[in-house]
Amino acid sequence: MSGLSWFGIARLGLVQAMLGAVVVLTTSTLNRVMVVELALPALLPGLLVALHYAVQISRPRMGFGSDVGARRTPWIIGGLVVLATGGFLGAVATTWMGESSRAAGLALAVLAFMLVGLGVSAAGTSLLTLLAKRVDAPRRAAAAALVWVMMIVGFAVTAGTACKFLDPYSPERLMAVSGTVSVIAVLVTVLALWRLEGHARSVVEGNAPMTATRFRAALAEVWREPDARRFTIFVFVSMLAYSAQDLILEPCAGVVFGFTPGESTQLSGVQHGGTLAGMLLAALAGRRLLGVGFGSLRVWTVLGCVAS
Repeated sequence: MSGLSWFGIARLGLVQAMLGAVVVLTTSTLNRVMVVELALPALLPGLLVALHYAVQISRPRMGFGSDVGARRTPWIIGGLVVLATGGFLGAVATTWMGESSRAAGLALAVLAFMLVGLGVSAAGTSLLTLLAKRVDAPRRAAAAALVWVMMIVGFAVTAGTACKFLDPYSPERLMAVSGTVSVIAVLVTVLALWRLEGHARSVVEGNAPMTATRFRAALAEVWREPDARRFTIFVFVSMLAYSAQDLILEPCAGVVFGFTPGESTQLSGVQHGGTLAGMLLAALAGRRLLGVGFGSLRVWTVLGCVAS
């Protein structure tokens, strides 16, 4: 089976952008509405966002499951459907908390953010697995960078576009914007993946079904590797640092500066646009400077973490 072309890689990047589109509204805009418009404790959206990350501990199991089936497309599309459903239910739950039953809204919000975490785990992990399996080694690093950049594009474009439809704010507008983004994300994902992966392998490695026990054994074996364990901890700490502002930016814009939901969402879009510009500039500068022997990947990684 031949490797993916750059057009095919771009199609996977488009799926990643759709994933980011749903996530940014759920973790940023709903967070702001709960804190500012509904005057709920900031701890509540903080715990909900933490829940969606906690559910993503299931990522290794999701990846293992897609390996068993030998096809990633059903996992990616299914994950996007679950993610989109969770994103829309999150908007519905936020509306309930403000208009009718706060307890019912809170219960629905817990379910919604769990669905978001599960959807991101299934779709995101399977997409990266497909990328690793179907992209030739010389293109793999650039392909991974492109897909990651496309997720930031999804953040920036969605926030920059949604802000135009959120004002003047009303719960109905919030649900309409969330529902529209969710539907578009699923449709674009289905179209982008159409006949991209090809047929499943006729024989699964070993001709034996992989069980949960074998999954636990495989996970334990990977965790025993010192390099893998250290790298996992490094990724956890770095992502914690990168995401530290997400729960603060939009509520602060609303409470301190009086921004409307549309204006604070636009501010979030500007932030992600700046992140995208910084990533592109760092990629261009890093490639040139590494090419003339200025520093190493380790040095650039450390400097990048400090700058972040």
